[in-house]
Amino acid sequence: MSAKVLIFFLFFTATILSPPIQAQDDKYDAWYASLVKEYTLNPDGSMDYRFIKQQKLLTYRAFHNLYGETFITCNPVYQKLKINEDYTLMADGKKIVAPQNSFNEVLPGFAANAPAYNSLREMVITHTALERNATVNLDYEIHTVQGAFPAMMGNELLAENEPVKNLEIRVRIPAGQSLFFHLFNLELQPEKSSDGKFQVYTWKLNDLAAISAEEAQQGANERYPRLVFSTSGKREEVFSFLTGQPAFGFALSDQMKQAVNTIATGKKDKFEIALKIQEMVVNDLRLYPIPLRYALYQCRTPEQTWNSNGGTAVEKAALLAALLTSAGEDAEVVGIVRTAFADEKIATLADIEDFAVKLENKERGTWYMSVTGLNPVNLKSILPGRSFIPLKPGAKPAIVKTEIPKQMVKVIGNFIVSSDPKLTGEISVYYEGAVYPLAGLLRDKKRMKNSISGGLIGNDTTNLKVSTLNTENGFQTFIAQSDKPFRKDSNYYFFNLPVSTAGIESWGIKTLSARRETPYEIPSLADESYSFTLTLPSSFSLFTPAKKLDISNKAGTFVWEVKTADGKATIKRQLKFSERVFDVSSYPDFKILMDYWNNPWYRQLIFVSGS
Repeated sequence: MSAKVLIFFLFFTATILSPPIQAQDDKYDAWYASLVKEYTLNPDGSMDYRFIKQQKLLTYRAFHNLYGETFITCNPVYQKLKINEDYTLMADGKKIVAPQNSFNEVLPGFAANAPAYNSLREMVITHTALERNATVNLDYEIHTVQGAFPAMMGNELLAENEPVKNLEIRVRIPAGQSLFFHLFNLELQPEKSSDGKFQVYTWKLNDLAAISAEEAQQGANERYPRLVFSTSGKREEVFSFLTGQPAFGFALSDQMKQAVNTIATGKKDKFEIALKIQEMVVNDLRLYPIPLRYALYQCRTPEQTWNSNGGTAVEKAALLAALLTSAGEDAEVVGIVRTAFADEKIATLADIEDFAVKLENKERGTWYMSVTGLNPVNLKSILPGRSFIPLKPGAKPAIVKTEIPKQMVKVIGNFIVSSDPKLTGEISVYYEGAVYPLAGLLRDKKRMKNSISGGLIGNDTTNLKVSTLNTENGFQTFIAQSDKPFRKDSNYYFFNLPVSTAGIESWGIKTLSARRETPYEIPSLADESYSFTLTLPSSFSLFTPAKKLDISNKAGTFVWEVKTADGKATIKRQLKFSERVFDVSSYPDFKILMDYWNNPWYRQLIFVSGS
């Protein structure tokens, strides 16, 4: 056999016998050869969580910036962490076991300014001997004592930021007990087996693609598989673990009651009082960003939160609800969950992602208030894909879906341009739905005026001619005046059309990629239109060509129309969407509409002076 033939034979054999190399691997920094997550409910009620990973690092960025360390948070009072194994297989196969100084216990960053939660600990594991093509092997367990959780609950996203060759989720429960679960976005039944006194449910997945890094995907990775489970199907019992705590008794100290009385003094509008109380809770008390699970689903009382000048989201919600109740308001705490992953057959607290306060007001109806910010718009109108769960002691934890966010913006302007040139006239603004800031307007009367760009409306409050503020929509008309409305270049005058910075402009969509791998989500169904009429002096003529453009496709409609008659220039500009989530097939149509909307030629007028 010749040398060339031998070399070819050896190369061909190596190619056939070597593990398959996926073409996509070069796009990622690492990949998981194996990832195992195991939950165990012991017969005595205690629980164990085990995590095992084999992760191969492909780039320098993988170990310098992304996966050089692993962070494990637990509560040492109720939990015990055990590291079973931590070693690295270098590219040449050499095994390096992590030394003792690789393990360092610190206070979690999110608990740094939260004295009540300074008992939490985070184990920082620094992986050693890292290089390209090294494989990190880690195996650890967390043991939780009996009674720390109302049930064994899990909420597992079955995808990672890197590809996963083999993913396994195991849930072990004592024989004879039931497991309530729902696997979303994937048709896969678990394998059932027995292990001594345990019944084991196992979900095995292979060759999982990485989570896409594309922006504007559906929130909480809604399109990826997710497993939600609990060892209880009794929602009232599980939720009472939280709502049965003293915090939900809403007891207040005399000092807290006095603070409420001070706010309410001289005010007859209950909704205005509620907004002032919200301001106090949001602005004057710190937010402790402690995840609910790490707090072991515990909630300190409103008085404790008040005295410590800070609290977690649920603690601030309980405080706000207590203060509102003291003021004679009808208020209660609500949990916020993802509608796509909510299942009333599963009794779990693990799917709550945030908290708010529900207010029932005679004049304004049902209003949901944030405890992390001063929401100018009702939360029920601006939280796409979420549902509320009332957290009231003794009440059934039913799921209340939010509305599909919709918004409408209408801006109408009638202007007279003098030969100077100066501009006078009026602008009318109409907001509805997710863009209508009722609470924001009650706090700042200039909010709607300030949302219109161009500087045509002065700062004087007397420029407001008409104001009608309903619960779901509002309309205001302002006097417009500007001594320098145009940018001049030679004999040409450029006029930037006023636009609402609270509408589509606030989404910040300026450039879009030519293609998408995942659906594109916008915050709201939007219908935004502008209509301007400019009466021009005889020395001015419109240089922008008269034109009517009407683009309609699966994503919606874009309209641009310019016409002149009798010394007047009339402009119409509109963008309306027919969907809120654009799949891969309709995304190109969405891009077409947004490209027209962002095109500078459809955002300005050009005039020419003959003098």
